[in-house]
Amino acid sequence: MTMDGMLVTTEKAQMRGEIAVIKVHGYLDMNAAQSLDHAIDSLLQADCYDIIFDLGDVKYIGSRGWSVFLSKIKHVRDHGGDLKLARMKPSVYEVYKLLEFFWFLRSYATVEEAVSAFYNHVPPMPE
Repeated sequence: MTMDGMLVTTEKAQMRGEIAVIKVHGYLDMNAAQSLDHAIDSLLQADCYDIIFDLGDVKYIGSRGWSVFLSKIKHVRDHGGDLKLARMKPSVYEVYKLLEFFWFLRSYATVEEAVSAFYNHVPPMPE
């Protein structure tokens, strides 16, 4: 799915088929956030509640992009799942830290670490 310089692709993680990996590329701004929101909703409608966002190719996340992640947390966790972020570039990670989103969303250096956290039953962050 492409929209205004952003590409969203979804694939299943290899360790456990029920974990979805959403790869996001480009700028996650107000316009592109809608595309990401639809990708997440598609997974939720398919009863997939363990989701990893591979942000390794994301150059910028605006407030609307961050709000997409936060707006889905309760629904996902109510269904026994979790959202995890992986491979954030330093500039994106700095904003994540500055906004203190680490209280709500766990981040991982690699997608494999995020998958492993699901596999090893690392509990979600408290709401």
